[in-house]
Amino acid sequence: MPPPVAGPWIALLTDFGTQDSYAGMLRGVLATLAPHAALLDLTHEIPRGDVRAGAFALWQASPYFPPQTIFVCVVDPGVGSARRALAAAWKERICVGPDNGLFSYLIERDGPPEAVELAAPEYQLLGPSSTFQGRDVFAPAAAHLASGVEFSDLGPPASDLVRFATPRLQLLDSDGIEGEVLHADRFGNLTTSIGVLRRDDQALTLEPWLGQGPVRRVVGRDPHVRLASGVELELLRTYSDVAPGRGLAYIGSSGLVEIGINQASAAAGLKVAPGDTVQLRVRN
Repeated sequence: MPPPVAGPWIALLTDFGTQDSYAGMLRGVLATLAPHAALLDLTHEIPRGDVRAGAFALWQASPYFPPQTIFVCVVDPGVGSARRALAAAWKERICVGPDNGLFSYLIERDGPPEAVELAAPEYQLLGPSSTFQGRDVFAPAAAHLASGVEFSDLGPPASDLVRFATPRLQLLDSDGIEGEVLHADRFGNLTTSIGVLRRDDQALTLEPWLGQGPVRRVVGRDPHVRLASGVELELLRTYSDVAPGRGLAYIGSSGLVEIGINQASAAAGLKVAPGDTVQLRVRN
């Protein structure tokens, strides 16, 4: 039996889904050009063209991958346009993908990366398509990096990477924090921008997850989340703290406040969507 693969690791994040052959073609290019690399799938189910959802998934999952993983990130509604194709390197990881804000949350968390524009034709497939740069530009760049090509050989340095606005997170007063809904998962659970949140007997401590200000404490009793509709949900520990069909708020696995319904979809049942305002409140 061969020894376990020790890397290099290449992880795929796309909005391609699994019905078509697009994700498989990425894996085929990578296996051809870097047969020694280990291929991992982060997800291929980012909503079509939803760059913010891709940025969140990358922020959420990347710390749980091996150090020096190369992420091939293809959520690219502007493919073939003037937007740049990039490789961006941090100490712990490299990301290859479009310059469209997909790396925004990593930049906020980990600082500005070293970046290059993917301009060297010898590290692309011959005659790259203007509509499938994931296959022809991004996957080959990742494969060549995994095979030892120097980062700087891929193209000229790039700066001023595109970033979209940091999600809303603000202290309203001594007993409230306002944020927004970021993401609905396949179960209909809603992740908000309120966090990273830690709870003790007397207060909630907010350690902003993207550096949106200093650490803050909210002191009071009966913590709850208030939706734009006026619905209020208790901040509890887990789904089973309420009866089936009842809603709640809880601190999710990433430390961010989430909204759910026990054994049902909060997105559908509460008619809440990404971008909607939410508030965390306590009573004094």
